[in-house]
Order: sequence, then C-alpha cells, then structure tokens
Amino acid sequence: MRKPVKLALAATAAAIATAAGVTAVGVTAASAGPAASHTASGTEFIQVMSASVAPGPASVIARGVFTAAGQTRLGDAKVSTIRFPGGTIVLSHHQAHGSARFSPASCLSLVSQSGSYRIVRGTGRYAGISGHGTYQLSLEIVAARAGGRCSSVKPPLAQQELLRLSGPVRR
Repeated sequence: MRKPVKLALAATAAAIATAAGVTAVGVTAASAGPAASHTASGTEFIQVMSASVAPGPASVIARGVFTAAGQTRLGDAKVSTIRFPGGTIVLSHHQAHGSARFSPASCLSLVSQSGSYRIVRGTGRYAGISGHGTYQLSLEIVAARAGGRCSSVKPPLAQQELLRLSGPVRR
C-alpha cells in the first residue's frame, strides 16, 4: 500500500475514533434536564456541536422535557458526561452503523455514524433521570498537507462535528 494511502486511512481511523467519542458525549446530553419536584416525561432533543481542531469542550443544547445549555468533551469513551448548570448526566452508547470516506485529492474525511444510547445516571438537578434513544453523528475533517500529501501527523486544518440525539426521558 502506498504511504499517502496509509496516512489517509490513519486519518480516517482517527476520525472514526473521534466520532465514536463524540457520540458518547452527545448521548449524555440527550438525557439531561433539571430535576423538578414532579415527574415529567416526553421526548428530549440534544445537539452537540464543535468546530474546533483543538481539544476542549463542545457546546450542548437540550430541548424538550427541559431546556438547558451545557458542555461535554468529545472523545472515544463508551461512557460520557454532559455538564449542565446544577448537575451532570452520564450515559453509555452503542454504535449501530457507521461509514467513513476519505479523498486523498482533497484531504477530506467524511464520517457518519448512528446508534443508540442509555442514560446511566444523573447528579444534582438531574438525579433520578432515566431515558434512552438514538443518535446521528456527522464529522468532517480537512487534513493538513505535508510534502504535498495528506498528513495524519499534523493537526487537521478544520474539523466540524454535529451530533443529534433524541429519545424518551423521564425525570
């Protein structure tokens, strides 16, 4: 296999690993919501977004049974935590489908993933929350070039991740 193709495959593999982590992180958001004195249930929609190539928190917005803004870290863990004001939500996820494409001509990686999640636990305002649902992840990465070829060693030039989750929540 030619070296540029190996580098492209390595970059795509890294993107998939990041996507898996993104999924786990986003899933956590889908179940977050401030606890109330009464039980509320319904569909919760969560969106996690990041456009940074540097490690750091991604922005989370939850709407449905509750509305909240928070943050989570993207990674490749099977269990993730979303931090909202007043508490956290922890969830686990399972990837069902995924695909990745890489163009060595443009150094563009496109990753798509879908799966399911389950809320593991909540803290603070989110103590006692339960739920599950599905997620969709879209990740686009433009790799840097080195020596006229796509580099899997240099940080990417640009990266955008969008994770959308939805499912029933009870709190």
